[in-house]
This record gives sequence, C-alpha cells and structure tokens, in this order.
Amino acid sequence: MTAVRRFRVPPALAAIAVTAIYGTVNVGVPIALSTLGPKRGWEDTRPGVANLVGLAPLVGGLVVVVLAVSDHAKAVRRLDWRIMKVDPEHLLTPDYLVTDGLYRLSRNPLYVGDIAMWTGWAILLGSLHVAAGLVALVVGLQVGVRMEERGLARQFGAEWDAYERATPRFLGRPGRR
Repeated sequence: MTAVRRFRVPPALAAIAVTAIYGTVNVGVPIALSTLGPKRGWEDTRPGVANLVGLAPLVGGLVVVVLAVSDHAKAVRRLDWRIMKVDPEHLLTPDYLVTDGLYRLSRNPLYVGDIAMWTGWAILLGSLHVAAGLVALVVGLQVGVRMEERGLARQFGAEWDAYERATPRFLGRPGRR
C-alpha cells in the first residue's frame, strides 16, 4: 500500500492553476487546432452568421464550468484547501464528494461544460480539426469518468451508490450509465 501525501494549496494558487489548465484545454487547444485547416463559413477573417451560433454553447459551457468549479471550491474550503494529493492508486479520485450546486443535476457538470465549450468552438471556428478534438475529448471523458467513478465507489461506498442512483452521469435520467 502506497502512502498518500496531501499538500495544502493556497486558494490564490489553486485559482491560478485551475484557470491556466481550463484556459489551455478549453480555449488554447481549440484555437490552436483551428489553425490546422480552413475555417468553414468564415468570410476573410470574420465568422459567418452560421458560425456565430457557436457562441451559445461556448458561453453556456463557460458558465457551467465556472459554476461547477465554484462548487468544488466550496467543498475544498471545508477541507481547509488540502486538495493536492499524491496517491498513485487513486489519481482521479478526490477526497471529497460534491453533490450540491450543479452536481445535483449531473455527476460531471465540469465535463458537460467542457463538451459544450468545444462544441461552441467547433461551430464558431468552422473547424473540422476542432470537431475531431471534440470527438477525442468525449471518448476520453467516457473512459476517465468510469475510472473516476470506480474510485469514488470504493472511497465513498453507500454515499456514492445513493448519489449515483439519483443523479445522471452527464445529462438525462438518473442512474448508472
């Protein structure tokens, strides 16, 4: 059995790290991918009217991500910001279970927000490369979520089981998916 080490992370440092990670994944990568091919629907350097439809899921996804991150911040505040842990057996499993806020509606609102943002970027930028990145993201999240859920089930037992039965994995009806 490997020893688990926890580190206290100052809230400002946690905010900077989360912003950098989400900014890179949900803004930097899609924009970079869009440079690999033509931007469909664009007129010179401007998006066409149809591309502007992408602003709705992009902004909506950003709002969901910000609200879900704030739900996590409330949970880790209760842990006195001991959120950084090194545990090789449970890398994807947090020490806390968030079940309020957006987590009442989805077990994974952060990922729902990520998918919405990438969908918005693919439409706004008119990029098949970003659309391919979206597909890769969705497949990766399906795998990662299942790994994370196994860890949460081991760590939280009956509390996780009740939450899993009552709340959909992403969107839709509650229960195992």
